[in-house]
Amino acid sequence: MLSITIKSDKPVVLIPIGQYESTKETIELLSRHPNLTEEFRQERRKIDTGDYISFEDFKVKYIAK
Repeated sequence: MLSITIKSDKPVVLIPIGQYESTKETIELLSRHPNLTEEFRQERRKIDTGDYISFEDFKVKYIAK
């Protein structure tokens, strides 16, 4: 069993490196594109209301020309 001892009066969070890297990337993207969060919300609402096309339909309409 692995044991870690930290002497600190401040809270500590321990997460897997992959999750840490992903969180850093998300923060960087959101800081560079402040409207991105609202754009995600708008697109999520479209999905929730069925306002989208399937990937197969997308390929037929835009790629397979």
